[in-house]
Amino acid sequence: MTDSRDPLLDAAAASVAAYSDYADDYAVTHAPKMADQVERFADSLPTPSLILDAGCGPGRDLARFAAHGHNARGVDLNPVFVAMANAYAPTSRCDLRDIGSRFPAGAVDGVWACASLVHLGESDTVDVLGQFARLLRPGGKLYACVRSVGRTGWLDEPDGRRWYTVWNAEAFACAVADAGFEVDHIDQGVFVEVWATRNHIGNP
Repeated sequence: MTDSRDPLLDAAAASVAAYSDYADDYAVTHAPKMADQVERFADSLPTPSLILDAGCGPGRDLARFAAHGHNARGVDLNPVFVAMANAYAPTSRCDLRDIGSRFPAGAVDGVWACASLVHLGESDTVDVLGQFARLLRPGGKLYACVRSVGRTGWLDEPDGRRWYTVWNAEAFACAVADAGFEVDHIDQGVFVEVWATRNHIGNP
């Protein structure tokens, strides 16, 4: 994410900015999470593959993908997270809504979007999924998860106030499919997790 959107006016930008004051605590709290999913995604790709961690936070999964023998690149809107993540892999500041302009079409083998779409509205999420599809080579892999429990709107959390969009599992899976993917598997819980394969040579 870039500086082009004013966090005072943009819910997603404001939500991501809220992580700055507690970035170290966030990294510690979330460090043990998602290890099984990362391993599963890493194993779904030939080694080495180029994996884009779209919304990488402080870099936890960048380090894990590197440990699995892959080449990882990170993007995030939060400048504190970008600085932290650069310790693990090359990371740049980027708005996911602009991600398609940052990399050539078909440039990456995998896109990992772990809870990075949660602060976007539905229409922005649909657009970003389409941009992910264009960035992936045919047959490339996508992992994306969004909230499926609660209600859409602002949530006051101990470390800040953030906007969340809550998705019905079927609706999110359909959005992924419509963006140009074959949905391989869906895991449902507090988050709906979609595992998918890029299935179009041209733009969706």
